[in-house]
Amino acid sequence: MDAKEEANEITCTAAVAWGPGQPLSIQQIRVLPPQKLEVRIKILFTSICHTDLSAWQGQNESQRVFPRIFGHEASG
Repeated sequence: MDAKEEANEITCTAAVAWGPGQPLSIQQIRVLPPQKLEVRIKILFTSICHTDLSAWQGQNESQRVFPRIFGHEASG
């Protein structure tokens, strides 16, 4: 990572799931700058949908990828 990329890196607060059914851990995470064809948006509020809930519970083997940050249904 060059100096320009480091300057555009931000820190955010996220609820991180470390395993199926485990309590979410509120943590500061590093977010790298957007890459080509990506944008960065500021999310003020988010929710956990049924798909997120089933993934957090580990109901589907293909969704058992951890650590994981849920909340793709955002507004702000």
